[in-house]
Amino acid sequence: MKTRMWRKQWAPAILALGLLMIVGVWSIVNYTANEKSRDLRAWETLLGVVAESRAQSLNQWIDTQYGVVRELAENASLRFYLSQLAAAPDAQTVDSQAAQFGYLRNLLETTAEKNGFSLAGQKTKVQANIASASDSGIVIVDASGKTIVGTSGFHADDALKATLLRAVETGKPALQDLYENTAGEVVLGFAIPVFSVQSNEPGQRPIAAIAGVKRARDELFPLLLRKGTLTSADETLLVRREGDFVAFISPLADGTAPLRKQLSLSAGNQVEVEAMTKPGSFSMNLDYAGREVLTVSRSFRQTPWILVQKIDAVEALKESRDHQRFLMITLTFAILVIAAGLVAAWWHGASVKERSVSEVLRNKSRELADQSALLLSVMDGTPDLIFTVEEERLKFCNKAFGSLVNESPDALRGKTLSSIVGPSAAHRIDTLVVESRKTSQTVSRMLDLDIGCVVSHNYFSAVPIPTAYGSGLVLCLARDMTVEQDAQTKRQALMKQLVGVLTCIVDSHDPFCTEHSMRTALVAGAIARELGLGDSAAEALDMAAKLANVGKIFVPRELLTKREILSPEEQKIMQSHVQHSVAVLNAIEFEGPVINIIAQKSEHLDGSGYPAGLKESDLLLESRILAVANAFVAMVSARAYRAGVPLEQTLDKLLSETGTKYDRHVVAALFHVAENRPEWIKWSAPSANAS
Repeated sequence: MKTRMWRKQWAPAILALGLLMIVGVWSIVNYTANEKSRDLRAWETLLGVVAESRAQSLNQWIDTQYGVVRELAENASLRFYLSQLAAAPDAQTVDSQAAQFGYLRNLLETTAEKNGFSLAGQKTKVQANIASASDSGIVIVDASGKTIVGTSGFHADDALKATLLRAVETGKPALQDLYENTAGEVVLGFAIPVFSVQSNEPGQRPIAAIAGVKRARDELFPLLLRKGTLTSADETLLVRREGDFVAFISPLADGTAPLRKQLSLSAGNQVEVEAMTKPGSFSMNLDYAGREVLTVSRSFRQTPWILVQKIDAVEALKESRDHQRFLMITLTFAILVIAAGLVAAWWHGASVKERSVSEVLRNKSRELADQSALLLSVMDGTPDLIFTVEEERLKFCNKAFGSLVNESPDALRGKTLSSIVGPSAAHRIDTLVVESRKTSQTVSRMLDLDIGCVVSHNYFSAVPIPTAYGSGLVLCLARDMTVEQDAQTKRQALMKQLVGVLTCIVDSHDPFCTEHSMRTALVAGAIARELGLGDSAAEALDMAAKLANVGKIFVPRELLTKREILSPEEQKIMQSHVQHSVAVLNAIEFEGPVINIIAQKSEHLDGSGYPAGLKESDLLLESRILAVANAFVAMVSARAYRAGVPLEQTLDKLLSETGTKYDRHVVAALFHVAENRPEWIKWSAPSANAS
């Protein structure tokens, strides 16, 4: 017994303490992860600044080289001499050609020495009869790829000639990307097309191309070695794509020469592959040497290179990881201290709490008893039936339910509904209870219940109540609506009587239209059923059809019985009956849009109707039905001064005006209905009562 008591007392505390420890450890881990993320973002920003600076330096250097070569290509004298050579290469004298070649060579030599395209100034001069080879220089070739002139010791190889010919073919600058020449030196070239001086028309073909070539180790690669504010472990390198491989085109920190190393693009865990596939991204992964590094990458405007700026992750994040380790230890120790304090405080307060718990429980029991008594008094004080059903048996009921069956509520508990209220009423109630239990939603419906030889109309609601053991408890509420329903029935009967009186008044005022309203209501109702109109809409349509001509009591009788054609002024008076009908009926509260249906009964689909000139999109379906029914009855019904129009002729007339005046679907429904209404043909016979 004591062991059980100990478990009950300590189990919640141990569980809460364990939960506190878990939340605390999770918070520490989450906090340190956020710190690590913040440090990584800081390194991303710093590496990005360095990478942007070095990429900008390389872009500026490339633009400068293109600028030097472009300035030569646009030199007027050079273009003039090359134009002469292209126009008549064999027509010039030897002296003239020698002078031109001498000028071009001097121009190239001067430009090359000034802009670093020649290494002559860095070499020791040798005897004049010994030829020297140069890896850097400037060369001009004609449109066929033949060398015209170049700087001393420089000769264009096949790769450079191919780039020069590409510049001639496209008429655009071309880059001779980094490659290893025949001397084993890594070089790159910048080719610019040269155009004739005679014409600057668009689409002009170049006459030659000029290229400047430099060794990458002289100026390009040193730009990658400038140190910024990073650690000693940072490295900047250039890569490019070669088929399915990433080629390293700059020297590596491990001593690998440029163009000597490649990585497969399928090596997804390499930062160089990520830089090639996602330029501009930041990542932490392994590099070509297998070290974990932080990396950012940048692309270039005029070259297919990717600049990779990286730093050793261990060295870069050393301080961050030390700080995270310190936070982890410190915060974990703090959580342990707090947990120990909570245990001590709980231990001290447990004895105090035990003494107060019994008093609190007693108070709660008294409050619960008072609330239960109050709730029971409220339920017993209402005339509504309140009871609960569980497994088809009554679990609880109020006094009103007991009084209905002349039994006390306590005596009814546990009995089946069938034994209490009879099989018929029990079946109706069980139907709602089962539906509520299956849908887990409140189900409300009007039920007629015959209990104790008393028939009553009840608004019944079944409310499912979830329980811990899931037995399907349902709360049932029933309010007797017999008096209200009787009052509603009386109101509806009074409204029908009022409609009948108004219809008789209209018929007596307009003897030519005797029974017009009732016939219109009959036809409109038949069309509504054919179109599947709802009950409420059909009832509103029936009311509108019977009252549609109420406004005619304000039209002079002599105008209604006039046999001659009405004048325009008389037509306006006749048409005003619609506004009069709306004005008279506005004082009556109808269920549904009765007033709107009457107001639109003389409107047409094309807007030619009256009084508002409404069009198709503005008209209710009920008003379209009333318009067709009203026109049909007016034409087919006989008058004192004429026989009714035959049924088939009337239908043809309505059909001819579909789409303009009348709705095609409504007229089609009238066709189907009229086939089964032979009694309507009798309306065409002259009325004996009309005067």
